[in-house]
Amino acid sequence: MAKTTQANAALSASERDDAMAEVRQLITDLRDAAQDGRKLASRYADVLQNVVDEYCTEFEKRAEAALARLEAAA
Repeated sequence: MAKTTQANAALSASERDDAMAEVRQLITDLRDAAQDGRKLASRYADVLQNVVDEYCTEFEKRAEAALARLEAAA
């Protein structure tokens, strides 16, 4: 605690203001990056869901056709 107090006392008011501004900007940048990451993940999840849905629909059609052929042959 004493070291922190000494370090704070050693900084000028201008240096503290600059450091606080830098920390605020870092927080803003991190928040923006996290939001962008969530949006990107959501977009990719939607794309992946669409691909899975398309494959499932296609395989379901193929399976139904194969089953119909098997039933017709029986």
